[in-house]
Amino acid sequence: MDIALGFLTFGTLGSVVVFAYMSARLADKQLAETRRGVGGRKSALSSDGIAERLAAQKT
Repeated sequence: MDIALGFLTFGTLGSVVVFAYMSARLADKQLAETRRGVGGRKSALSSDGIAERLAAQKT
């Protein structure tokens, strides 16, 4: 029983760490693309971001 509990505990913690790392890498990649102007999407809260999304929706 103790082995199974330890496996579940460390398995859960390990998966959280892996998904957090993957999410951080993706966020860094998107931020770098946005700063370079390569094609990252702008926030819908910005005035030019909402205009960009509306224009894309019309086409």
